[in-house]
Amino acid sequence: MDGILLVNKPKGYTSHDVISVLRGILKTRKLGHTGTLDPDATGVLVVGVNKGTKIMKYLNNDEKVYQAKVLIGQSTDTLDKTGEVLKEKKVEELVDVDQVVDSFKGSYTQTPPMYSAVKYQGKRLYEYARKGITIDNIPSRVIEIFDIKRINDIIYADGFASFDYYVHSSKGLYVRTLSYDIGQKLGYPSHNSELHRLQAGKFKVEDSYTLKQIEDGDYQIISLSNALSHLNKLVVTEELMHHINNGMAISLKYFKDYSLTRLVDQDDNLLAIYDKHPSEPKMKAINVFLEKVD
Repeated sequence: MDGILLVNKPKGYTSHDVISVLRGILKTRKLGHTGTLDPDATGVLVVGVNKGTKIMKYLNNDEKVYQAKVLIGQSTDTLDKTGEVLKEKKVEELVDVDQVVDSFKGSYTQTPPMYSAVKYQGKRLYEYARKGITIDNIPSRVIEIFDIKRINDIIYADGFASFDYYVHSSKGLYVRTLSYDIGQKLGYPSHNSELHRLQAGKFKVEDSYTLKQIEDGDYQIISLSNALSHLNKLVVTEELMHHINNGMAISLKYFKDYSLTRLVDQDDNLLAIYDKHPSEPKMKAINVFLEKVD
């Protein structure tokens, strides 16, 4: 059982909780995931199973698609509804909402929230936050937002306003921070009240499985090769098996493209991943999945 399993993460579970549950169901400790989701967030979580953990690094840079709900009029220390309330301001009527939301399209400089797993001087930011320590010089990051739009009517209730929005971005986006920043541009404190990840790279939530489905055996593993379909592909001949088996470099003449390439057998089983050698006219082995044969 080697490959990628798409999990529809339920609310109330950390991403680590999901891995712990899966270890019991799948009877393996070799599990990992990309793109951590907050406990209150739901949606697709990409999980590597056994040898699938070795290809996580090729999936970490994937774009993401989310549906989020922002609550305008109240901010919290965690930037979501689980935190302590910091500020409140009664909302009468929001103006230019769609223009404000649309203004985040393109390059967007974002500072990760204190309650996040981003490392600062060797510790996770949430470790400082839980001790009441605020870091004022957290390095900002530039996120690319490809598309963002409000997707339902604005609801006014109890002095607050809320609406859902869709966002498609590059990796590294903290939607909690984005919801806070949207509120700031509208002139109000705000926080993210709901989050659902619709897509991670090419992997969609509609193709993912609940923990109950997985427990019942109602799931399919995506093969290593299919999971890496965004990479170049070379179907290898028998003459190259010795090279792959021993992790040897291979002449460029076998490759049409000299960038990251997955090498597969006739049945599309992933054998290795190769990339251009930095100093020789060859492709070198980055990862070898073929079981070594003496």
